[in-house]
Amino acid sequence: MMAGGACAQDAPAAGIELQLSPTLSPLPRGEAAKQLPIILQARELRGRPDLETVAEGEAEFRRGGMVIRADRLSYDHPDDLAVARGHVRISRDGNIYSGPELQLHVQRFEGFFLQPTYFFSRTGAGGSAQRVDFIDDQRAVATGATYTSCPADGSGDPAWLLSTSRVKMDFEANEGIAEGAVLRFMGVPILGAPVLSFPLTDARKSGWLPPNINLDSKSGFQFSEPYYWNIAPNRDATLTPGISTKRGVSPGTEFRYLEPHYLGSANLDLLPNDQLTGRSRYALNWAHEAALIRDTSLAVHVLHVSDDSYWKDFPRDLPSLTPRQIDSPGEAP
Repeated sequence: MMAGGACAQDAPAAGIELQLSPTLSPLPRGEAAKQLPIILQARELRGRPDLETVAEGEAEFRRGGMVIRADRLSYDHPDDLAVARGHVRISRDGNIYSGPELQLHVQRFEGFFLQPTYFFSRTGAGGSAQRVDFIDDQRAVATGATYTSCPADGSGDPAWLLSTSRVKMDFEANEGIAEGAVLRFMGVPILGAPVLSFPLTDARKSGWLPPNINLDSKSGFQFSEPYYWNIAPNRDATLTPGISTKRGVSPGTEFRYLEPHYLGSANLDLLPNDQLTGRSRYALNWAHEAALIRDTSLAVHVLHVSDDSYWKDFPRDLPSLTPRQIDSPGEAP
């Protein structure tokens, strides 16, 4: 069954002629989208022309790139309102929502979904919510929601899981803002924040990353919280403030750069005042590669530490297969 911008009896007798095009044109939006036909099919269809159509049994509603499937679906033509119940699934722009009940003003993409699970195919991230309210085709608000980009483990739970009382999703700005957020690792709460921001796609975005936690006999309990800084398309940095119960505060920095003929990265791990040794300690790691003329290239790798014992106390900071041979001032521990 077809409704909206085209009807079966209006089709030309000779059929539709395909035309070659070197590119795929995006689906129209806004007022232009009103010209797209509505396709509704099911095991049983009934209704009143131009007023209401009811579809039951494997119902499917299509308009442009949006598809709604449900056990039962009704469409109010004057109000442009679709109401779907029972095994509802809606997909649009790679985002998929599934749940028991949906009410949606199709053209405005405004409405709500009760108890949905959702999945964003571009990043492989998703979660569940008590309710999702669609503000328009680019913005939504989820209440009582979870969000994760990790696959479920053997127990059925992902390793990293963000739980929120409310999360605002803005796909145009590529930003999710979680309110009353709690970050869990293996089911254990490790970070709570009144407000937390995160990207919704795989595009780079400045913001806080999941924390690093470690425990060993030399440094004690160690906690660090990386902050990713998207400086430019070819520049970024990660700032990692940390603390050790036995050694003190330890800021760390990683800077990366990429140019047409060269690239590289620089890492600095700094311990301004090691409480166990009573002095400042650091590790500097710089790697640089450049393309020269006539198929020749240059590679430089510099690894420098503050003292001979650094490799024993901080093995995670030194990506070296021969840590005893790294460059150092030769200072005794």
